Amino acid sequence: MTMPAEEPTIGEVARTLNRFVEDTQRRFSELSTTIHILVTRDLYEAHRSAMQEDIAQLRDELKAERDRKTADRRMVVAALISAGLSLIVAIVAAALLLALGIK
Repeated sequence: MTMPAEEPTIGEVARTLNRFVEDTQRRFSELSTTIHILVTRDLYEAHRSAMQEDIAQLRDELKAERDRKTADRRMVVAALISAGLSLIVAIVAAALLLALGIK
């Protein structure tokens, strides 16, 4: 019995099957590696929740810092106004003393 020329030999079929099995095993190994590095939903939710808490805390800290800066600015303005008024009072007092001739 002779085989027609178009039919693959048993050796060719075996080699093709071996390549298929090796390729499939390699792909499953890559898939397994990919699955192992994926983050679970629980871990993702925990990280997301912690990040939202951190953001809320940072917002609170920023608001407190803005409030401190506003208070500092008010104190500086008040100090400058007080110094200016003190200088005006001192000048007016000196002018009155000179005008009245008091030494």
